[in-house]
Amino acid sequence: MIAYCDYIADRISTALKADSNKVGSLIGSVSKTSYDLSESGSFLSTKKTMVIKDVNGKTYTIIVKEV
Repeated sequence: MIAYCDYIADRISTALKADSNKVGSLIGSVSKTSYDLSESGSFLSTKKTMVIKDVNGKTYTIIVKEV
């Protein structure tokens, strides 16, 4: 069965980045999506991670992973 972690992570990231550009947004910044990689660079899983900062500097982590 196909996993859609890349697609879901992209949609979340795109929406949050668009929101952060709006006047009055509470989203300060959105990091690049990180992949779950080994030290040699090979994929360990389909997990994707983003770090979000609000306008007050508080940090949040969003993880998309297959269950």
